Amino acid sequence: MNAQQQLDKVLENSRRIPFDNDDRLVFFSDLHRGNNTWADEFARNQVIYSHAIKHYYDAGFTYIEVGDGDELMKFKNVETIRLAHEDVYRLLQKFHRAGRLYYIYGNHDIDYRNPVLLARKLNRHFNWHMDKEEILFENFSVHEGLRFVHKESGVEVFVTHGHQVEGWHRFPWLNRWLLRSLWRPLQLLGLQDPMSASQNRFKRQKVEQRLIEWVQRSGYPLICGHTHEERFPKKHEPAYFNTGSCVHPRWITAIEIKQGEIALVRWRIKPRQKGNLFVKRDVIGGPAKLKHFAR
Repeated sequence: MNAQQQLDKVLENSRRIPFDNDDRLVFFSDLHRGNNTWADEFARNQVIYSHAIKHYYDAGFTYIEVGDGDELMKFKNVETIRLAHEDVYRLLQKFHRAGRLYYIYGNHDIDYRNPVLLARKLNRHFNWHMDKEEILFENFSVHEGLRFVHKESGVEVFVTHGHQVEGWHRFPWLNRWLLRSLWRPLQLLGLQDPMSASQNRFKRQKVEQRLIEWVQRSGYPLICGHTHEERFPKKHEPAYFNTGSCVHPRWITAIEIKQGEIALVRWRIKPRQKGNLFVKRDVIGGPAKLKHFAR
């Protein structure tokens, strides 16, 4: 099955979720939450991310995680990830209890597609304060893809991680072994994984080209992650959107949909004139009306 057929299959099996102009959606991907050691790329941006999603919760947004939320390729012990970023999971728990949380798995958290592992790894957390295990996300499910249908315009936005267009990621056991045994130790020396689309510019361009070709052929607007490179289409370009990631050195990016418009935003720490720091949200792509991306 080629790359185009892989995405066709995910689209066909994806759940449809209707929304309207009163709804607010935010899409994050590639958080790669780890255990707060030197190999945890998310740790440096946890403060920015926590501030951003607290804003989205208070503003009534529905939160969609578009793959690679937890870094299960590098880190075998999920409990250490939960303990390292407990405040983050408590915020996500609030979204879930409010009925405003969707989770799409990527190649780095592909273990969650197994319901048994999902229940054991994602849904449970040991509460050290109460000295007992508890359920983080009651009656929770994960998805490989979702289709968000805008009622007013009829536009159907397809959301998936994007790793499906790479044949390399059809062998997660091999990828896991290489990351844990080879590239994780070498990161300490400043080396990066050349097999990763997020680290290899030519590989990233190849992945993006395949995703864009799928958009051109299918006519569906596509939101994905995987490459870590945020994208917002210019006028007359195919409707390929990329959330970027939360592991940039100094900022995180996300896609927002509200009032029938879509935008790419960046959150980063900036200094005020007097020198104190604050977290600022900037729109770096759009906004554009969803109706402009109708098939």
